[in-house]
Amino acid sequence: MVNRFTYIFALLFGGIVLNPQVLADPLSSWNDTAPKKALIAFVTRVTQELSPDFVPAPERIAVFDNDGTLWPENPVPTQLAFAFDEVKRLAPFHPDWQADQYMQAVLTGDTATLLADHHAGLMRVLGLTHAGMSTDEFKLRVEVWLATAKHPRFGKPYTEVIYQPMLEVLDYLRANGFKTFIVSGGGADFMRVWSERVYGIPPEQVIGSTALPKFELRAGNPVLIKTTDHLFVDDKAGKPVGIHQFIGRRPIASFGNSDGDLAMLQYTTIGNPRPSFGLIVHHTDSAREYAYDAEPQSSGKLVDALSEAPQRGWVVASMKDDWKQIWPVKKTATVEEEPFTLPGTEWQVKEIAGKQAEAKGKALIRFEEDGRVTGHTGCNPFTGTATLADDKLKFGPLATTRRACKPELLQQAVKFLEVSEQVRRFVVDKNGQVQLLNSSGKSMLRLSPILEEKPA
Repeated sequence: MVNRFTYIFALLFGGIVLNPQVLADPLSSWNDTAPKKALIAFVTRVTQELSPDFVPAPERIAVFDNDGTLWPENPVPTQLAFAFDEVKRLAPFHPDWQADQYMQAVLTGDTATLLADHHAGLMRVLGLTHAGMSTDEFKLRVEVWLATAKHPRFGKPYTEVIYQPMLEVLDYLRANGFKTFIVSGGGADFMRVWSERVYGIPPEQVIGSTALPKFELRAGNPVLIKTTDHLFVDDKAGKPVGIHQFIGRRPIASFGNSDGDLAMLQYTTIGNPRPSFGLIVHHTDSAREYAYDAEPQSSGKLVDALSEAPQRGWVVASMKDDWKQIWPVKKTATVEEEPFTLPGTEWQVKEIAGKQAEAKGKALIRFEEDGRVTGHTGCNPFTGTATLADDKLKFGPLATTRRACKPELLQQAVKFLEVSEQVRRFVVDKNGQVQLLNSSGKSMLRLSPILEEKPA
């Protein structure tokens, strides 16, 4: 066995080459305070083979709460905002909901009732609004909602109101051989729709609250139908249970922000045969985000875990003191003049990701002179911004309405918004059509010019 002297000697005299990401400051949005130093020290200890605390890569499991840890949970958790909108959308078709206390809580804005008893009210609301719906239909509903819904305070899409310092932690851990999981009280089906795009965490690494789906054949096609049966709430003491059931390994790093994460922190760090690390995100910045612990606006109460942190050696990261910035920085969209100019032109969308666009709903896009883009997905109108430089093209967020339309047109709209985010450059072919390509050169959208008719 390598002793500590050998490890220190190797560090001092070149026996170990430090990870280049450490040297390049992988946590650039963090101030150089104790939490950042503690995390880097832990990762260094468990990833260097000559270290007495070395942990083999398969055992490097890191678990993250979502609401309040990776993105805000105030004024209400994002999934609760989604539930509110879904109830308002569907309530006119279900007069019987008037007798349900949880539906009434939604309609009156009573978040305390919905979040009490391990989020039981929220899960019942989601069950009532989506029971009988296939998992694919539910995924589409979430995608459509996220395409236009915005955080009430920050005015940005929810998937952009995420913590840059925690995105860096996720990247840093993965670069050092960790496998990152979400372990959240939120609905697993809800988070799995967007977790890979937003956090780089694939759906199979998302553990959340669930109900048992039912298998059916509908029109000869196999589908899973959402139900309210056998509800499992992945919060508080449920988190270690979920980790055991779905991961099968004990984590060595745990990140949370509230008493709902206390059991997960305890399970990760108390009596663990491997070196372990626990971190609590403390909301202390009312100017840039929110400041609360004992009295959050809705969920995220932090009392017991904060009190236990010094005894357990858990790191408490203050948003105000330890984070240089909170949100990812996005460049302002501008349009530069080029030999071939897209501004001032209008196009019909002929193909979306290699598939012919629906003939029933004509999809259009117009590049305005001032850098805006406007158009129609075939289901709903949209507007946004574009950045142009040489053959480079990148769309800013595209906002669209949420008018109901035929399923095939709704699917086309969702796909259009999805692939537009991947566009990075354009080419003009010999037929005068424009191909919008992703970073790998694959066609995301094929456009045909719409020419103004000249008077006879």
